[in-house]
Amino acid sequence: MSDPRTEASFVGIPSRLSGLITELLRHVLSLGALAAEETRLLIRQSLAAILLIIALILMLMISYVAGVFAAAALFVSGCGFGWSATLCFISLIHLLLAGGFFLILRMRRMPRPYEATSAELQRDFEAIGGASRRAP
Repeated sequence: MSDPRTEASFVGIPSRLSGLITELLRHVLSLGALAAEETRLLIRQSLAAILLIIALILMLMISYVAGVFAAAALFVSGCGFGWSATLCFISLIHLLLAGGFFLILRMRRMPRPYEATSAELQRDFEAIGGASRRAP
């Protein structure tokens, strides 16, 4: 004869294990739903910010073009320069500014994408490799 307590414990373990797996799956699914909702919110906020940035850039460009035309008209009417000399002068200023911006960009050190993550992974691989060499 077998012991009824032993049989009951064997019957209870699979049901407890399936309950644990079910609850774990529910938890993972709820985390996935939360992440999806946060992603939707982030996308909505990002789109609003992108649209505002585009509007800002558009307004700045219109203001810049109007300022350049006003400066050109001032040079022509106030200083007595011709239109060709004024446009050449404005072009030269813009070329110098573009060259300066290019030099600033070239001098900046930009980190590679995921440089810190790559370094951390490399340290992990080295630690794993060192541990496997030390293990008997």
